[in-house]
Amino acid sequence: MTLLKIVPRATQATDTDDYIKLYEYSITIGGTIASFIYFSNFKLSISKFFAIPVGITIGIFFGLFASALAEVLNVVPVFAKKFKAKHELQYIIGALIFGKVVGALYYWLIFKKV
Repeated sequence: MTLLKIVPRATQATDTDDYIKLYEYSITIGGTIASFIYFSNFKLSISKFFAIPVGITIGIFFGLFASALAEVLNVVPVFAKKFKAKHELQYIIGALIFGKVVGALYYWLIFKKV
């Protein structure tokens, strides 16, 4: 999280530099609670209406995390340079996004059967 600079990126993108400590505390507390829930037999029954904003929030977090990781590792530029595909870069990124969306839909709609 620190290496990827997710908190500074989020504060810069939302122009909320005054709340950087709140971001950090929220991530720390959320990670601690998630670890507790994962390693215990804790069950939480929530309505579908509450699950939607929670899912969107988690999706935003993982999207930030994945894009920051890809940027730090320079995965896409290295890939394009190695395979001499500079002009096809927009198609490569589109294919990555499409694959991620299709994989997530398959998992949640077919494999998981919510």
